[in-house]
Amino acid sequence: MASTSLFERIAEDSPDGVVLLDECGLITFWNRTAEQMFGHRREQALGQRLDDLLLQPSDVDIGAATASGAGLQRWPQSYEAVARCADGALLYVNAASRPIVDTDGALLGELYNLADVTLPKMRRDAQLIESRYRELLDSMPDAIVIVNDIGRIVFVNAQAEAMFGYGPHELVGASLNVLLPERYRASHGQHRERYMAHPHTRPMGRGLDLFGLQKGGDEFPVEISLSPLRTDVGTLGMSAIRDISERRRVERALEEKNLELERANRSKDRFLATMSHELRTPLNAIIGFTGILLMRLPGPLTADQERQLGMVQSSGRHLLSLINDLLDLAKIGSGNVHMQLLPVDCNLLVDEVATTLRPSASAKHLDMTLDLPDDSVWVLADRRALQQILINLANNAIKFTERGEVSIAVRVHREADQEWVTLAVTDTGIGICTEDQAQLFQAFTQVGSPALHARVEGTGLGLYLCGKLAAVLGTRIDVSSQLGQGSSFSVTLPGSVSG
Repeated sequence: MASTSLFERIAEDSPDGVVLLDECGLITFWNRTAEQMFGHRREQALGQRLDDLLLQPSDVDIGAATASGAGLQRWPQSYEAVARCADGALLYVNAASRPIVDTDGALLGELYNLADVTLPKMRRDAQLIESRYRELLDSMPDAIVIVNDIGRIVFVNAQAEAMFGYGPHELVGASLNVLLPERYRASHGQHRERYMAHPHTRPMGRGLDLFGLQKGGDEFPVEISLSPLRTDVGTLGMSAIRDISERRRVERALEEKNLELERANRSKDRFLATMSHELRTPLNAIIGFTGILLMRLPGPLTADQERQLGMVQSSGRHLLSLINDLLDLAKIGSGNVHMQLLPVDCNLLVDEVATTLRPSASAKHLDMTLDLPDDSVWVLADRRALQQILINLANNAIKFTERGEVSIAVRVHREADQEWVTLAVTDTGIGICTEDQAQLFQAFTQVGSPALHARVEGTGLGLYLCGKLAAVLGTRIDVSSQLGQGSSFSVTLPGSVSG
């Protein structure tokens, strides 16, 4: 190996990559074709080991023999291997090596001829996949891209060509990187190699933020599923790709619309809260002065005057109740309702509610009964919210009951290590059919016949407010009713130690 000038002149113009190793296995010659094929300049390659510089690790090797790296060989070898270029791209190469010995048989080095066989191998693999799967894969609605273990495209169906803007067979043999935005390419090679080392099915729609790149340079959002395809030429990676541009457009439009609705809803809540406060002040004055007139403090009243003032007072109270409900709903909707969860004596609370509503029940000749435990029962709740729920439920029971009774009960039961308390309002009224029960807690909804609506005063906000308050308390309103046999509304809360 004293003189290599003639060898270098011949090897420099070889169509194959020619590499010469010394007795230590280090590169001493690297021709122009090797530079072009692998992207490593001569000065970078000299002094390196061939295995370290080129050959892909065996866990993603195509399965043929590779250079062992255990030292120089004393006999010729020929094998196919996967080589990594300077830019990270992978190539299939045919490697032929033979030892260089002196006249005494001493091993002086090793000569390699490296031929890039990527394109002919790709053509063979592509023809096989084309002949076997074209008709099936062209019938699929998604774009299909099949790649081999070095990231080269073996097959694309018609949908993929249309999606990415390429002509027939234009993508076959190209690196998969041409379909990826630049920012994904470096990391994608590592992901692909790990996947091909342990191929498995990965379903569509795993929440990954992925984009494809069209031939013209435009990016578009995609969803991708992966699955291994085992063939005579080895295991390939098959991707099903779905363009989700329209879905993203709709999602953005919905997000913008939701923001608009949220802003409108907040404006509505602010308006309701402001107007409710403004309306309650004069309305309280109207109710108060009407009461003074009905007490005959300014002087006697005729029967007609008393009846008319009674109508004014009744209408005023109904309007005030409606305004209060609207104000509470506005507070809940705007998130301004503040609950104070404290121990509440249920027996005392129920007794207060019954005292408030007993005159209304008596006016309709209804009995108002209480079913309370002998000892006080406590729950953890916001007292005002729970009281409002019971008042609305009991008031509804009175309105929709013509004969019989309205009962408020407190029941205690235990599940596992937790004590639960149920407060139930039961009536002997008209009842509610099964179909109407699903609509009970909707805003401005009154169930039953039009004739009933005309006879019973209401806005459809009472139960809606009860449901909202119960939700803020972390519970719900349960309903049990049969048409013509009365109804029972109940709310269940965790028990608490006494206050």
